[in-house]
Amino acid sequence: MARQNDALANFSAATNSEVACSTVAAYLAALQTESSPAFLMIQNVGTEPIYYRLTADASATACAITSGNYSGILAAGDASEDGTGGVMTFAGYTGGISFITSSGTSTVNVAYSGRLGD
Repeated sequence: MARQNDALANFSAATNSEVACSTVAAYLAALQTESSPAFLMIQNVGTEPIYYRLTADASATACAITSGNYSGILAAGDASEDGTGGVMTFAGYTGGISFITSSGTSTVNVAYSGRLGD
């Protein structure tokens, strides 16, 4: 009997990290070295909107609110870690990602998994 989700069956262990975000761009250094994430999910688990930028090198070309230098915005939650913050998922994304807020501080949860054998 075939598995329903063969695409998901080949994931290696998932890694979860929380990144503190403020008006200074932040990025997850570990993701910069991930060879080929099969799965990447980001969720705003804080109370301020978070801007994110997909980029080949998040440490060199960080997210910025000016001039629309971001890829998208994750909506804020009603309270910290209440599950209502914005969520975005990507399949097969191999670059870096950086985050920034327009004011205050917030937190983004980043979950990613490589493929078995990578």
